[in-house]
Amino acid sequence: MNTDWLQSFIEAARQKSLSKAAYALNLSQPAISKHIRNLEHHYNVVLFHRTSSGIELTEAGEHFHTRIAPVFTELLDIHQEMREYDKTAPIALGTLPSLATYYLPQRMNHSSLPDQVVSVMIQNTSVELVHSLKEGRLDAVLVDQGYVTASLWKKELFNEGYYAVFPLNHPFHSRSSIKLADLNQESLLVHQSPCDTRTFILAQFDAAGYRPLAITEVASGDFIFGAVAAGMGITIVPELNAQNLGHLQLFALPIEDLDGRRSITLIAQDAQLGSKLYNWITSYSESATK
Repeated sequence: MNTDWLQSFIEAARQKSLSKAAYALNLSQPAISKHIRNLEHHYNVVLFHRTSSGIELTEAGEHFHTRIAPVFTELLDIHQEMREYDKTAPIALGTLPSLATYYLPQRMNHSSLPDQVVSVMIQNTSVELVHSLKEGRLDAVLVDQGYVTASLWKKELFNEGYYAVFPLNHPFHSRSSIKLADLNQESLLVHQSPCDTRTFILAQFDAAGYRPLAITEVASGDFIFGAVAAGMGITIVPELNAQNLGHLQLFALPIEDLDGRRSITLIAQDAQLGSKLYNWITSYSESATK
């Protein structure tokens, strides 16, 4: 029996959806379905039945999940323990897209860990990254502090505010900063869900009692900046993104009155690995100031 089959089964049971399980595990839905079919053929039982809202465990599936879930957790623990004996094994580091684009490359290019390779995995939200860490698929993650649970080793790397991004011909071009109320009549461009920034910003509007003129979803990545430059609306991004607009015909202003900042935190499976990664990541900024 393959552990990938078990992982797909447990995640599908947790999500009650094959598509959500595939997204959480960074696999295709056909791959998840195949893993579950393999399990069903192995035991000659049906583990799930389809419903109008997704999937549900059958009686056999419920029994198998009750018995196998703690066993799989134990296997993950053993896997992590055995990795510690191999000091040359690659470190699986999970991160958000903006950090993978604007934060990690300089640090990885500046220096490497003396005895291990760091392999970077990108996921769209902090929730997904923390889940992957707990499941043992990642050794450490860079996430927003607000999604960190108390039981994990963690250390803040930096915190930052949020900026509104406008096309160059926007009337706010002469301003040095803005408030959320200033954006009440703007068309707001947001990334497709799930997205940490989208969740935070829309919650800020709701809490303040404001509502953008329109909210339009766009594809993930830097396409959103092209949409702003084309006059389709404005967007709101973390400071790290706003500082890297490059040659685009855009300008960004800090938002003064948001209730909170983005605090990027390193979380690791254990304190020894966490301290090792923290010293490596922060050595870039320390050396840059010398």
